[in-house]
Amino acid sequence: MSELSLSQEEVPLPSGAWAAAERKMIHLAGRPMLGFTQGRFRTYLYPVFTPKGFAVTSESPVDHPHHQSIWVAADHVNLLVPAAGGVEVYSYNFYVNDVFQGRAPGRIEEQSFDADIQAHTAVVQQSMHWRGPSEWGAQEGREVLHEHRTTRVAVKPDDSLIVIDIHSQLRAPGHPVSIGPTRHAWFNARLGPGMGQQYGATLRQGPASKKQGCRSWHGYTASVGGGHQVTVVLAPEASRQSYEWYVSPWGVMTANPCRHCAIDIAPHAPPVELSARLLVMDGAPSDDQIEAWLSN
Repeated sequence: MSELSLSQEEVPLPSGAWAAAERKMIHLAGRPMLGFTQGRFRTYLYPVFTPKGFAVTSESPVDHPHHQSIWVAADHVNLLVPAAGGVEVYSYNFYVNDVFQGRAPGRIEEQSFDADIQAHTAVVQQSMHWRGPSEWGAQEGREVLHEHRTTRVAVKPDDSLIVIDIHSQLRAPGHPVSIGPTRHAWFNARLGPGMGQQYGATLRQGPASKKQGCRSWHGYTASVGGGHQVTVVLAPEASRQSYEWYVSPWGVMTANPCRHCAIDIAPHAPPVELSARLLVMDGAPSDDQIEAWLSN
C-alpha cells in the first residue's frame, strides 16, 4: 500500500512577487493527491485526485468562479450588533466572490494549520476566521465567526479509495450570528470539466430518509478519458442537523443545513458542529459498496 506525505507548494512567481494565496499538498506515493488551498476568499480543497491520479474537481469554472472544488461557504451570514438601544444586522456573503444581492463578500482566512501525517491517514487541523469586508469603522473587516475545521484523509489498504471527513465547529466570537435561510450554504463539491450529467455522467443517489425525506448521499460516476471511470460521493452527517440538497446536471453537489431555517450561533455557547464525508475513487462501485464505505 502506498504512503502519504505532506509538502508546502511553491508558486513560481518573479522574485519579490506574492500570489496572495498558498497551498499545502498531501501526496500519495509521491504523487499529488489533495491540496489545502488558501485563496483570496476562502480555504478549500484543490486539487483533488483519485488514487490512480485522475483529477476530479474544478477550482473556478467559468460559469461559477466561486465554485472552488470542495469548499465550505455560506450566504446570508448576519452579525447581530447592539446599537442605539437596539440591534443592527450586518449582513455578509461568504459564498460568492463579489457583491451578491447587495451583500459584500467576506473572507474565510486560515489562522493556523497543523497536520498529523501517518502512513495511510492524515489529520489536518485548521483554525479560521470568517471576516467581513473592509468598511467604515472596521478597516480590517469585522470578525463574524471563528471556525475550527478538522479534515481527516484516509486511503484504503488497496489504494482504491480516498475517504475525506470534514468536521466544522463554529463559534461566535463577539456578537450573535444567524446564518440563512439561504440556498447557498455549506458542504459543496464541483466536479471537473465534462463530468456532469449533461456530458454523460451517471448521477448516484442514496436512499431517502424516512424522517426527512431527503437523500442520504449524492454522487457522480463519470468518464475522465481513455475509458477510465471515477466516482465522487458527498454525504453529510445528519445526526445533528437536517440537510437539503442542490445537485445540478453540470456537476455541483451541495448539502445545505440552513435552506429553510437559520442556524443561530450565540457567543459563549457550545459550537455549532457540521460534518460531511466524501469518497473519491477510481471505477464505478455499486450502491451497496458506497453505503458500506460511508458507514465505516
